Amino acid sequence: MAGVSRLLVFGLAALALAGCSSTPDPNPAPVRLDDLNLTPYLDKACSLFDADQLADLGVAQATSDQSTNAGCVLTPKDRSVPDIVFALQTGQAAPKSTGMKIAGYPAQEQHTGVYCTVRVVVAPSQQIMANARGENDCHLAESVATTAIASIKRLSP
Repeated sequence: MAGVSRLLVFGLAALALAGCSSTPDPNPAPVRLDDLNLTPYLDKACSLFDADQLADLGVAQATSDQSTNAGCVLTPKDRSVPDIVFALQTGQAAPKSTGMKIAGYPAQEQHTGVYCTVRVVVAPSQQIMANARGENDCHLAESVATTAIASIKRLSP
């Protein structure tokens, strides 16, 4: 019995020393997020926002707007804030990389002074677009895109 416990102690000590002597990889492989498939949501972009998410975004309602191919118009509770346009886009080239990321995905933010458009590339030729105007427009567009990505991840099999 004493021999078994000495062997056990020796084995645990060897494992501890092996763990201490390992060095981290100086060039770890980049983390690759799973591509998201936007196709199931193309004709129902508004369904990506539930009541709690809309409330968190300060949005009173989400309305489909297929006539302008906008996807979804989010109407803020504060009527002094203009509507937010949200769309899922496929078959389009990715915007130029700026190093920006939203929810871990490559993104581009374009601020014109009047509005802010955020595009997030979630898969080859698939992107999420949010366009907001008014005070804190880029922050709002980023929040809408982040919420949509979370919903797609939650709803996808």
